[in-house]
Amino acid sequence: MNIFKIAWRSIQHRGLGSLLTIISMALGVMMVVAVLSIHGLVSQSFKNNNSFGYDILVGARGGGMQLTLNTVYYLSKPVENVPYEYYLAFEDAESRKHELQNSFSVMARDQELEVLAASTAIAGGPGAILTNGLMHDAYLLHQDAIMKINRKGLYKTYTETAVPLCLGDYWEAPDSDLNFRCVGTKPAFFEKLVLDVDTGEKFKFVEGRNFKEFSKEYGYFECVVGYQIARRGGVKIGDVLYPTHGDPNSTAAHVHEQGFTVVGIVDRTGTPNDRVVYLNMEGFYLMEDHAKPVEDDALLKTDEDEPTDSEGEFDLFDDEEGDDEWNPEEFAVAEGSSAPTAQELAEQQRLRRIPLPIEQREVTSILVSTSKKNDPYRMISMFLPPQINQGDLESTLKWSAFRPVKAQTAAQAVNPVEQVNSLFALFVDPVRWLLLALTLMICVVSAISILVGIYNSMSQRQHEIAVMRALGASRTKVMSIMLVESVLLACFGGFLGWISGHTLNASLSPIIEARTGVPIGFFDFAPSMPLGAYLGNLSSIFPESLIKLSLSPELLLIPGLIILAVLVGIYPAISAYRTDVANSLGK
Repeated sequence: MNIFKIAWRSIQHRGLGSLLTIISMALGVMMVVAVLSIHGLVSQSFKNNNSFGYDILVGARGGGMQLTLNTVYYLSKPVENVPYEYYLAFEDAESRKHELQNSFSVMARDQELEVLAASTAIAGGPGAILTNGLMHDAYLLHQDAIMKINRKGLYKTYTETAVPLCLGDYWEAPDSDLNFRCVGTKPAFFEKLVLDVDTGEKFKFVEGRNFKEFSKEYGYFECVVGYQIARRGGVKIGDVLYPTHGDPNSTAAHVHEQGFTVVGIVDRTGTPNDRVVYLNMEGFYLMEDHAKPVEDDALLKTDEDEPTDSEGEFDLFDDEEGDDEWNPEEFAVAEGSSAPTAQELAEQQRLRRIPLPIEQREVTSILVSTSKKNDPYRMISMFLPPQINQGDLESTLKWSAFRPVKAQTAAQAVNPVEQVNSLFALFVDPVRWLLLALTLMICVVSAISILVGIYNSMSQRQHEIAVMRALGASRTKVMSIMLVESVLLACFGGFLGWISGHTLNASLSPIIEARTGVPIGFFDFAPSMPLGAYLGNLSSIFPESLIKLSLSPELLLIPGLIILAVLVGIYPAISAYRTDVANSLGK
């Protein structure tokens, strides 16, 4: 009879004991598969997430690891903010000029010009016209010399894309204890950044569109939500979200009165971006407690007839469409209907509020993508951070006399790839190996149970072995039957464990995706690794082509289980090999 059939009949004969042994081995393999696949896939996603099309992070001076965790993964809390002008240091001349026009410094110069123009107008005559022209030219020269308003940013030569982020607020899903990060940013986050540098894949919208810096429908208060927020929070297009200022678990936190209308839902990315509410940065600044008070508040004091909002900010109702004055008749309803109510007019007034002056703005961090055209070998990301860390950005603050009170001016720049690699080398990988060692110990214990089960049955099977020997079976064949039986038990347990492990992954996928943003399906294997990573120092004795071959660690479970089964089956097999036929037949 075939040795495999004999081994299988032996397993069937000891049905309960064999079943318990298989289950024990299956539990060990299930744990190994779960740890390898869940940890591997989540780790791979986090490592891939450090390449969003930016290779430098700029933020307040502090720990580089905390800046990376806070910016890339939206974990931890921001240490401090940095002036908005640091973001402008990476922008071109046109963008800087547009932003700098909305500043206290420009407003102050405009007021001075108006006073001088009024005084010269009293004198009248050609001299007044000439004087006004000279003053205007002097003002433009001042803007160019002091504000550098017509020049590109300090680091624009090295920059392809720069996107600012403002953190600190959260959104709490109604009727649940779920809360998600709110991030103030610009439309460029979804327009210019990419998900994969190699493929150039960009963000996609399942529904709706990207938010605008200003829209006639919602003003500055539009937002976009990640896939997980739409799914778990039940958010839909057109919903109005009210951010919470600060950590929702803090007693000092409070819900903002200003809401943001959802205009877009981002497609699933498998990254932390799926769990973020992206607010239009212009609206973010206009919310309560988000404006930094400046040291010189002279410009904040206006005449009685000058329109201001309830927060004491400038409220000139300047429209980006080119209208300098707000005309209530614009918003009159169709002929035959009643005129707009005071409440409707107030809402339109709110929508046309001008952006916050940039001296009152701060950003938590800046995502900088260096210029590929000027830097094909990506060397800028190596030499630019040291320059920023030396304090070069502080020179960009000299253009305005109106500085925020107690503002953080010390900035740091880090390479997120280096920080993430350091994080994994110091913390994540050791934990992974520890978990893997523990699960492998479970497999070893299960293998020992195979040894114990087969060995304990030897006393009952000595008569069977003697009969097989008497019928002509060689010692080697009897020994092989014992080894095959051990291997079959291990393989059955391994297959059942693999099925159970991936079933566990699929059942836990909603929880894992909610926590990490990484979906895991039944057929998702642990990420492949070069064979040399498994062999360690032994890799030098193998061919280089074999060392570079990538395999999923799950595929090594089968040969590993077979080797383990052979090792634990050797002793019972040797005992069977040494069985005394004469004595055993007489029992």
